[in-house]
Amino acid sequence: MAIRERVILIVASLIVLIIAVDSLVIQEMYLKSQLMDEKIEQAKDDLDWMRVAVNRLPSQKKAAGKVKPGRIVNYIDQQIARQGLKKNMLQMTPVKDHSARLRLSDVEFNKLLKFFTAIEGSVLIQEVRLLPTDTKGFVNVSLVISNGRSI
Repeated sequence: MAIRERVILIVASLIVLIIAVDSLVIQEMYLKSQLMDEKIEQAKDDLDWMRVAVNRLPSQKKAAGKVKPGRIVNYIDQQIARQGLKKNMLQMTPVKDHSARLRLSDVEFNKLLKFFTAIEGSVLIQEVRLLPTDTKGFVNVSLVISNGRSI
């Protein structure tokens, strides 16, 4: 093979290599980066929506404690059933005699707000943790509800 043919072969191989790297690596990374940017923007929008919705929650400055000690679990269970969240309840654990820890899965955020409104003034929400799910407008919830006595 002549030097000229070798040079042409090397140049053609380099061009094929550059095109292959571009299409197999760089383009894939670019597409994944775009997809991740879209997911981040969607998550920011969801977070903003949830913050606005949380600000609309009723104030808990009203006197809680209408639920007697020992009955907090029964009261929460009744309210969950009334709000149609029974199928979403994963766990409810009494904490001493005056509060309960509750975990709900895949709850529609609007239903969660209705639940909070239903228990307003009767109990005190000590702690709330919301985790987004894969479905827009749905969250996983962990909360501690008390009858207003010390935890």
